[in-house]
Amino acid sequence: MFRIALLVLAFQSIPEPVQQDEIKAALAHAEALYYNARFADSIALLNRVEETLKTDSGRLEDKIATKLRLALAEIGLNENAKAKSFFVELYKLDPNYALDQNQFSPKVMSVAAEAKAEQTKNQCFTAQTDARSYLEAGKSAELIALFRSSRTACPPLVAMQSEAAETLYKNGLIDYRKDDFAKALPSFEAAVALAPDHELALQYIDIIRSKQELSQDRLNLQWQRNFDAGKYTAAATDYRQVRNQQAIEHMNSSYRKVLTDLVQTWNSTCSNVDTAAKNAMRAKIAEVLPVPSFGTDIRTQMASCEEPAPVALARVADTPQTSSPRPVGCLETPSSLAMARLKTRVDPALTNELRFYLRNNGQMLMRVKVRISESGDVDVTSVNGGNTIFNNAVTNALEQWKFATTRDSSGPRCVETEIPLVLKLAQ
Repeated sequence: MFRIALLVLAFQSIPEPVQQDEIKAALAHAEALYYNARFADSIALLNRVEETLKTDSGRLEDKIATKLRLALAEIGLNENAKAKSFFVELYKLDPNYALDQNQFSPKVMSVAAEAKAEQTKNQCFTAQTDARSYLEAGKSAELIALFRSSRTACPPLVAMQSEAAETLYKNGLIDYRKDDFAKALPSFEAAVALAPDHELALQYIDIIRSKQELSQDRLNLQWQRNFDAGKYTAAATDYRQVRNQQAIEHMNSSYRKVLTDLVQTWNSTCSNVDTAAKNAMRAKIAEVLPVPSFGTDIRTQMASCEEPAPVALARVADTPQTSSPRPVGCLETPSSLAMARLKTRVDPALTNELRFYLRNNGQMLMRVKVRISESGDVDVTSVNGGNTIFNNAVTNALEQWKFATTRDSSGPRCVETEIPLVLKLAQ
């Protein structure tokens, strides 16, 4: 007893709460107090341990040991109701925890069994409530997962299973009659998951899958007709609805072949045609793309085909040779000064594909080099920062801009400048 008394004094000197590195020692001391029938002292110490463990997300073994010792100490004080509540909390921490009947008295085993039954009943009630909530919300995946995890420990769920399967089947039938196969199919599949012998649900699953396959086959044929006829906008709409991977691979191969041919044609002819012809070729390439990001590796092979800015020739005037010659070439002007002389502005025309790109990527920063003629007309010499599709739209727009004539002491001058542009959707 003297040794035990010293231990009690030592633990009474520990400041509140019990420190983490003292948990094991405190549990051992609480057990010693219990075996010496000092149940109230054991409970007081265990309450401090429990308070410390609340702030720790781990240490499950220590938490379970604390709940068990609290339950045993309460039974020692004949506080069976309190003991049962601690056993319930223990089973919440570990639903599979089991006491060894060879180590504990029949009284302890009886209280623990009552707690286990109460815990199972509470869990079962919660599972039934969740099941009905999932069923009403149409959350079939969550419902099936709940049945699979809880039905063995909750017999009432077994009784709900056939009812839930029938409800899912009826929900699927409602969506099927609306031709909403995307919603109907998961409902029928969930019904079969709960009731594998549900013949009607199985039949509707087969019907929907057959219809989906037929729909995909028709879509593939429609895409092929549009593609072969050069109706690339319509073909792109079909392309985005195809789900069969083998069909998509065939379509991608066809698009890449046409795109490669167009890029090769561009590279071999663009330096010999005028701006209008080049714009038409760019538009053709953009039209072929099923989505804006398609074939980037092919399009990066396109030659720049930039036209050199025309050089203004010095005018030979009937003036004495001592007079200053007219300047040759264009003025290089900062964009801020050039934009101050802008008279007419046209924004780039955005196709649905470009809008889709900007909606998903926010904005695009581009830098456009232009030559502004003496009369204020614009010729785009290069575009950096975009891709072929955006370059076409920006080029077409800027070449419709009109500037006031720039003059210096020698008269009207052409101007070369770089204009920064930010493309984004209007809010």
